[in-house]
Amino acid sequence: MNVDDLLDPLRYQNLRDYTAANLEAIGGGVFTERDTLEHLRMLDLIAKAYQSVHLPTLGNPIPQSTVCTTVSVGTSDASKDLVTASTNEVIEVVGLSVKIPASYELGSNNYLSIRTASGDDAKIMDLSRMEYISSSGSGVFYGIDVFDPGNDGGTPQHFNPKKLLVNGGDTLVLILQSAPASTMVLQIATRKISQ
Repeated sequence: MNVDDLLDPLRYQNLRDYTAANLEAIGGGVFTERDTLEHLRMLDLIAKAYQSVHLPTLGNPIPQSTVCTTVSVGTSDASKDLVTASTNEVIEVVGLSVKIPASYELGSNNYLSIRTASGDDAKIMDLSRMEYISSSGSGVFYGIDVFDPGNDGGTPQHFNPKKLLVNGGDTLVLILQSAPASTMVLQIATRKISQ
C-alpha cells in the first residue's frame, strides 16, 4: 500500500466533519510490517490532527466554549428539549435553573431524560422535588452544588450531582408530570468537551 492511499479519505473532507469511524477505516489499511512504518507515522499524524480539532484539551472543557441559553416551557408543554449535541460534540451541562422560582404546579413525576438520535428515551435524573429545590436555591435545580431544603419533613442538605454529559446526536429532555401553570423560563449553562 502506498502512503498516499492513507490520505485519500481526507482529501475532500473537512476535519471538523470527520468521525472516529473514519479514522478507524484508515487504520484498517495499516500493517505492522517493516515496510509500513511510514504508514504508521502517517496514521499517527492523522490521529493527532483529528484530536486537535475534536478533542483539543484531552477531555477537559474547551476554553471559551461556555454558553448560557434560555428555554421557555409553555403552559401546554409537558416535555421540552433543552440541549442537543451535534455529531462530533460532547457537551457538559454545568447548570440548570428556573429564572423566576414559583409554584408552577408541575406535579412530582418530573425527570431529565437523554433522547438518542434514534428517538429512544432513558431517564437519567429524578426531579420530583424540582420546585422545592429551585425555590430555595435561587432557582438552581442542577449544578455543582444543589441545596435541598427538605420540605415536607425532609432533612435540609447539600448534594453534588454527577457530571451531566450530552453526547453527539443525543438530546437532554425535561419531562414534566404536568405542563406548568404559567410559562416557565429555564436557564441552561453548558460547555463543550469535544466538538
